[in-house]
Amino acid sequence: MFNYIKENRLELFFICVITFIAFAIRVIAIQNFGDLWVDELYSFYFANKDNPLEIAKTLFKEDFHVPLYFILLHYWMKLFGQNDFVIRLLGCIITTLSLPAVFYLCKNLFNKQCAYLSALFIAINSFNIHYSCELRFYGSTIFLAVLSAYFFVKTFDKFEKKYIVSYIFSTLLLLYTYNFAFMYVFCQFIVGLCYVLKNKNSIYSLAKIYIVIFVFYLPVIFYILHSFFMYRTALLSFFRDIFSFDLMFFYNFLLTCYSNVFDQWMNNNIMQNDKIIKIFLSPFVLFFMTMPIILGLAGLIRAFREKNKNFILFFTPAFILFVVQILFVFAKILALNLRYTVIPVTIFTVAAVYGWSLFKNKKLSYSIFSVWILLNLCTLFFVNNSAINRNIAYSGNLEQVLISELKSDDLIFIPRFSKLYGKYIKRGNVIDFDTYDAFLLGTRNEDIEFIFGKDLSQKLNRKMLKTYLYSYITTDAPSLKLEENLKNEYFSKMKKGQRFVIITDETSYINDLEKIQDFIKPIDVYSRSSVYYPLSAKITYDIIGCAFKNFKTHKNINVNSFFSVLIFE
Repeated sequence: MFNYIKENRLELFFICVITFIAFAIRVIAIQNFGDLWVDELYSFYFANKDNPLEIAKTLFKEDFHVPLYFILLHYWMKLFGQNDFVIRLLGCIITTLSLPAVFYLCKNLFNKQCAYLSALFIAINSFNIHYSCELRFYGSTIFLAVLSAYFFVKTFDKFEKKYIVSYIFSTLLLLYTYNFAFMYVFCQFIVGLCYVLKNKNSIYSLAKIYIVIFVFYLPVIFYILHSFFMYRTALLSFFRDIFSFDLMFFYNFLLTCYSNVFDQWMNNNIMQNDKIIKIFLSPFVLFFMTMPIILGLAGLIRAFREKNKNFILFFTPAFILFVVQILFVFAKILALNLRYTVIPVTIFTVAAVYGWSLFKNKKLSYSIFSVWILLNLCTLFFVNNSAINRNIAYSGNLEQVLISELKSDDLIFIPRFSKLYGKYIKRGNVIDFDTYDAFLLGTRNEDIEFIFGKDLSQKLNRKMLKTYLYSYITTDAPSLKLEENLKNEYFSKMKKGQRFVIITDETSYINDLEKIQDFIKPIDVYSRSSVYYPLSAKITYDIIGCAFKNFKTHKNINVNSFFSVLIFE
């Protein structure tokens, strides 16, 4: 160990410096992230349970993600507190470790030039920066996927015990961190099987590895199956309907891999314009989007031409995973968002950098690579809403508003995600109601009954979406049962001077019913975007309308473009 340090001082100095700089960039980005947004609040909600067993139980009942990240976050919060900045640091530290992991992966599997260039590229990569900061498991997935990929290649290179054990351990950590990782591990198995058969190695050695992984992963298999059927039997299916898929996804995937123009959703805003040709010919797109993609694809093609065994074992499982995910989308089995491609994005990025390390004309290749890095640095530091200069939080500054506005006897109604925003509510009484749990999880039939009445709620199912829910969304008529229940259970029991507060993240809809109707009318609810979003917005619209009828005065606070706080007295 000491001999290695003495012999590789310059290398260690580089990786320490670049890791420190990368960590500093990510800390700056965390400060610009604002409050936790919905998915991050779910992480907090699960991690804030009393113990790991309670975390696992709650995930089993209410979610489909695996527990390891939330358990780590649970103990992190116990040690360091629940401040937004502090709890985001856990993922930041873990994800930043992907830099030295990538460096030594590239050094041992490919070459030193690839190691230095990859570490530098990942350090300023918007995708990596964003998921270093977000309070979700995607950043940890990057780190563990890099380890799993490295030990996968080393295992099938030599079948040595130390690599086999390391591969099994890192892969199990990955499987218990990210629920879709089982697809990646299965792709590794397929590639490993093909490799073993081609090289006439012992299939028995391969079988032992994956039998061990399967046995330890078995509890999660039952867990995921339960979650799958829970969502599929809910009134509104999650897996197929929650996101619409657009072919521009492929373009955005390449942008995410090779440029710093990054959007965590499927369609980058710059593409939402009828004048596509004009956009593509604009200087910004040519320099900061098109050129990095061309450079990335050139490196990827060069890497393939090398026909390096290690590269094939490293890259092929991630490539197959990406293809499988796309096929599942077209088969309407799976919804796909760029963050669900966290493993392919990282592997594709490193693969392209490896390709650039292979060009024989080193001066030219390094010059071009320097331009590539410079373009990405410019996008990172000087473009508005970049990974380091963005406030993506739907709940941005919500806590500050609520601390100054809420009173101890306020009755607080949060139509969706009420259990989550409790983190920012220090005063008042929150009504136990949630459209998300009711319609997408199917765990709160009492809330469906509160909205539509007992008789109709017992009849509602997926077949009735077009016969009732669809028509409810696209007409002005409110739910009479919702209005009646609000009056009887809450409004009639309130004292003079007491306030009814509505907190909603559907600001763009609440004052404009036509927006809700326009959203749903052109959409086939069984094959496109989930009817849940306009349905939830319409319910919120009706609640607000009912409040206007029953209270004398009101105050409307627009927290940001997403969030509004309406106070009725």
